Amino acid sequence: MKKFTKITLITALVMLITGGILMAGGILFGASPKAFLNGLERGIGNNDIFYRWFGNHWLERLTDLDGLEEIGEEWEDFWKARGDSWIRDWSDETGVRNMDWSDASQKASIDASKVESLYVTAEAGEIRIQPSPDEKIWISGLDSNFYVADMDLDTKELTISRSDPSVGSEKVLLVQIPQDKVFKELYLNSSAGSLEAEGKLAAGSCNMEVAAGNMEVALLEADDSTLNCEAGRLRIKYTGKLEDYTADVSVDSGALDLDGECVDGFHEGSFGAVSSDKTIDIDNSAGNVRVDFENK
Repeated sequence: MKKFTKITLITALVMLITGGILMAGGILFGASPKAFLNGLERGIGNNDIFYRWFGNHWLERLTDLDGLEEIGEEWEDFWKARGDSWIRDWSDETGVRNMDWSDASQKASIDASKVESLYVTAEAGEIRIQPSPDEKIWISGLDSNFYVADMDLDTKELTISRSDPSVGSEKVLLVQIPQDKVFKELYLNSSAGSLEAEGKLAAGSCNMEVAAGNMEVALLEADDSTLNCEAGRLRIKYTGKLEDYTADVSVDSGALDLDGECVDGFHEGSFGAVSSDKTIDIDNSAGNVRVDFENK
């Protein structure tokens, strides 16, 4: 029986014993045991779930440790029949779920072929994306108590988030991705931290958001992408030329450098090729945005 289930059931047993002690205290002060039992019987008489698990002899079963073990196994089987997601391995010692974890090297990894969508959020501190040495996505460089790496096996989504602003702030959380990996969806967010991507990132669709942080992407290949900058700094370079894309631009009080052309405050318009299948949607409120192209 799993550790969590044992703890839960033992806690329930302790609470039952505590209730018995309180009941005894009530009897000493004049309460009627018969009235209590009659009330208890009325309270659970119509509870089908209660009797499903405990039966008519529920008190004997709860106070018997062998019966407690049996109840726990029945409870696990009941929920496992309704889906395995509740028993996925989420270690209490790490913030890593459904990935291979090495305590010795403080590294987590997963085959890149298993990941369709990637979501990376730097709420605080620094996250750096670099090319992977093999066909796996690696996460390293920071104690896992200070970040979350959640791999959803059903949706094939990998979510990486760093949010602790005080502990290990001088350390870099490193994410390594194979250069030939093409994601279905890519989401990069910098709330108040720093997110820098070296090498090349590729995705069908990409969404980048900067609140008050810093984001730099060395090279991006995407059919559709959205850039949203509130008050931070965003630097990005795309594959190809500006004429390969339809770029819709909205700038409020911020500044935009689009392929060498300065687009300052309160401007809306379209750039590049209007009929292109590839799109870039740029929304800059009060940030500093620079968008370059390889021009190849």
